[in-house]
Amino acid sequence: MYKIDGEDRWILFVIGVAFATFLACKFSRYFGLSRDVAGVVFSWMAVLAVVTRLCSTLKGDFPRLRPSKTWPFLLALLWMCWWPALDFWAGQSMAPSPGQAQALPWWGPWYARWGVLAGIVALGSLARKILRHR
Repeated sequence: MYKIDGEDRWILFVIGVAFATFLACKFSRYFGLSRDVAGVVFSWMAVLAVVTRLCSTLKGDFPRLRPSKTWPFLLALLWMCWWPALDFWAGQSMAPSPGQAQALPWWGPWYARWGVLAGIVALGSLARKILRHR
């Protein structure tokens, strides 16, 4: 069996970067985002995946990091990862027309995003408490 040593690790790094770039391009095309916005969303979701894995790994040492306790907050962070895409889509839906003010979609204003975020955390925490008592 082939063993990867220090001299061959750069090959794995290049393959990993190429694969991540390919996924980001497909992600951009699938959701209809520009590449820079898709890169930001994709990067934040990768950070969220690392945080989720870290919570799962450390759940034995830190009981408050168990997935059963953190999922409402992780779900709220997932919602926040998509905010740059929501900005992009809101900008795309507002076609410029002379002399007429365009209304933002429901997700456009800051208070709608923060309201949904608070709702995710509140409803998720309530559901966690209800399911814990059963």
